[in-house]
Amino acid sequence: MEEFKILGRRVKYLRMDSGITQTKMAELLGLSQTNLSNMESGRTAITTQNLFKMQGILNCKMADFFVDFDDEAEEATTAKGEGAVKQAIELEDVVQILRLLKAVEIKGV
Repeated sequence: MEEFKILGRRVKYLRMDSGITQTKMAELLGLSQTNLSNMESGRTAITTQNLFKMQGILNCKMADFFVDFDDEAEEATTAKGEGAVKQAIELEDVVQILRLLKAVEIKGV
């Protein structure tokens, strides 16, 4: 699913920005490196439990996982109205991802 890829890319970005290798991050999470790789590529869903663990390891806010880093600079230069519309769209994306994560946990995937 596209939402899994988006979240995975953001996790990877934050991990790399923190200077943590995939192997080290997997170790800290108690996962295999392959499992973490699958999460970062969107092939495997990230549970909310793992997302909270990642937040602690990366010392970031939960919202950081749902921010589009590529658009931060662009958003800063847009008009206030355009920024508000974009923020509302991103918030809807966050809600959709959280719903999917909850559905995955309920199904036990």
